[in-house]
Amino acid sequence: MSERKTVKNCFLPILLGALLTGFAWRVRGTGGWGAAWGLLNAGMLLTLYLLAVRGRRDGASLSLVALTAFSFMFTAPAWGTLLTQITGVMTVTYAAGEQTVFVSPLSGVILMLCMGFGLAALFGVTLGRVFSGKPWRLRDYAAVLIVFLIVAYGAKASVAHWIVKLVQPQTVEAFHKGLTEAGIEKTPFAAYLAHFNAEGWAKKIAGGRHYYACVSAFSSALGSVAAILAARFLAKDKYAAKIGLAVCGAFAVSITVADLFFWFGSGGYHMEQGFTLPQGFAAWSLWEYFTGFLAGGIITAVVLKTAPDAPAGETLLQKLPEKPKTVFLYLLCWVGLIGCNAVRPLQRRLDENTTVMIVGIAVGVIAVAALSLALRKRCGWYLQNVPMARLAPALCAAFVVYDTIVYLFISTDEPAILSMDQLHHILVVISCAAVTAYCVWLFRGRPETERQSSPPPPAERDL
Repeated sequence: MSERKTVKNCFLPILLGALLTGFAWRVRGTGGWGAAWGLLNAGMLLTLYLLAVRGRRDGASLSLVALTAFSFMFTAPAWGTLLTQITGVMTVTYAAGEQTVFVSPLSGVILMLCMGFGLAALFGVTLGRVFSGKPWRLRDYAAVLIVFLIVAYGAKASVAHWIVKLVQPQTVEAFHKGLTEAGIEKTPFAAYLAHFNAEGWAKKIAGGRHYYACVSAFSSALGSVAAILAARFLAKDKYAAKIGLAVCGAFAVSITVADLFFWFGSGGYHMEQGFTLPQGFAAWSLWEYFTGFLAGGIITAVVLKTAPDAPAGETLLQKLPEKPKTVFLYLLCWVGLIGCNAVRPLQRRLDENTTVMIVGIAVGVIAVAALSLALRKRCGWYLQNVPMARLAPALCAAFVVYDTIVYLFISTDEPAILSMDQLHHILVVISCAAVTAYCVWLFRGRPETERQSSPPPPAERDL
C-alpha cells in the first residue's frame, strides 16, 4: 500500500492535525501572538504539518509555506462581542449604565458561522495551491487578493449593513441610540461611512464595537466566497478553490460549535438556565482551543483524502536573477517566516520590562541569524536543499516545542506553568508532546523515501 493511501486511511494523522491546530489557535489567543501575527504562526504550523504527513512533495518549498502562512494575516475579523450572542443576550454599556437587550439566538449562530467562514479564505486557497500541482503566476495571486478586498470592503460600504439590519436589528438600534447619546446625528450606516472600518473609533460609542463586528463578519464571508470563485475561475485552479471552500467551512462549523462553551459558561438561554463550567474550564480559552481542534481535524482529513500526486512546481520567481532571488527568499524564509514567529512572541510577552525585552529580542535575532548562517552550506541560504518531507516535520516540531516553552515560561506576569490546573494549559502540553513525537517519527522515517527521488529543479522550488 502506498504512503498516501496509508495516511488517508489512518485516524492518527487526522487526530494529530486537530491537536496541532488546537494548540496553535490557543497559543494565538495569548499575549505574544494574537490577531494577525498569531494567524501567521498557525498558518505556518498547519501547512508544515500537512506537508510532513503528506510525504514527498516535489517542488514544495519553504518560500511557498511562507506565502501560504502570510496569506492568513489578511483575514483577521473582530469577534469579541459576538461570542455570547447564542444565549440570546446582547449587553450594551450606555452612559446611564449597562443595558441588556434580547436578540434571537439564531442570529448569534448566523453571525458566528459567517465570522468563521470569512476567517481563512485566502489561507485556504493558497493552502490548496500548495497541493494542487498547478503553477500560479503573480496575476493569479493578485486576482484572488484583489477580488477578496474589493468584495469585502465593498460590502462594508454597502450590503453588509442591510444584512445586519435583517439578521439582528437590535444591533442597529443599539448603535443608533449610542450615536444619539454621543451627540452624533447620523444613522449607523452614515456614521460607519464617515468612520469607515475605524473600530478604534467605534469602541468609544455604545453599541459601536458590536455593530462594526457584525459588519465585518458578513463582509468577510462575502469576500471569502468571492476569493474562492476567483481561485476557480480566474486562477483556474479547481483544487485550490475546493480546499478554500473546505477551510472556510471547517472554521465556520468549528468556531460556532466551540462557542457552546460560552453558552454553558454564560448560563444558557438568556443566561437564566443556571448552566456553568467546572472549575478550571475557562470558556474563552477552551473556545479557542476547540475551534482550532475541530477545524484542524476537518482540514487535515480533507487534504489527506483529496490531495493529488502532482508536483507543486511554481514559476513566480523564475525570471529573477539568481542573487536578488536568493536575497529575497532568504529574507522571506528566515526573517519573515522563521524570524517573526520566533522573535515577536518574546518582544510582546516581555514588553513590560524594556531591558528584558531588548535582551530577549537581541538573543532571538542573533540566534536566528547564526542558525541561518550555520546551515547555509549544507541546507542552502533559504533551506532549499533540504527535502520538504524532512524539513516540514523538523521545523514543525521545533516551533511547537519553542511555542510551548514561550507559552508556559516566558512572561512578565505570572507564567502559565504556575496555573496548570486550567484545562487549556493541560491541552497545550498534551498537544505539544503528541505532535512533537509524531513529527520526530515522520522525520526519522523519511531518509530512504527521499533518496529514491531526485530533488526538484531550482525553478520549481521558488514561490
